[in-house]
Amino acid sequence: MKIGMMGAWNLDAGSSVHAELIGREWVRKGHDLRLYSYLQSDFHGTTFVGEDESYVTRCFGVGGYLDPRPILNSDHDIFVVQNVGMLPRDGLRKIFHRIRKNARTVNIIHEAELPSDPSFYQFQWESIVCFDQRYRTFLREAFPEEKIHVIPFPCHPIAKGNKAEARLKLALPLNCKILLIFFQHFYKYL
Repeated sequence: MKIGMMGAWNLDAGSSVHAELIGREWVRKGHDLRLYSYLQSDFHGTTFVGEDESYVTRCFGVGGYLDPRPILNSDHDIFVVQNVGMLPRDGLRKIFHRIRKNARTVNIIHEAELPSDPSFYQFQWESIVCFDQRYRTFLREAFPEEKIHVIPFPCHPIAKGNKAEARLKLALPLNCKILLIFFQHFYKYL
């Protein structure tokens, strides 16, 4: 399958983590991935965390710039957008009809609520993917129920159990707060 995906890649942003997890798995399974991401000079996040693979093309920025040629010159069966709220929506809107002509379109929602910016709603997505029921609840206010699909974030499910036993097993203190920080390559900043 030929998959086009637009979003953060090799960056320290949550949407990049998600894109990399599923994108690399698609490649591992033999799909032809074309990844369109932020320019080295204008990106979402604070730093790059890896080297780009051969299937990555950097063609847009957070400032609204979009070079549409790499997208329009590729053939896609599916076109996936990660975190459309951070992408150059007006530029994407101008070529979206051409993308939809040949590919199914999927919007993976990373926003925590419905945005107030009207440009978020200018696309006719065939599918809208969210991570859990909380997202589905607010998405139903703006999108048809049949287009919304819950696909959990690809991580280990919550493990419920005895907190004291778990701390003892992991050699963690019993009476201290534990702070979990979600950040790629965080050790580089310590």
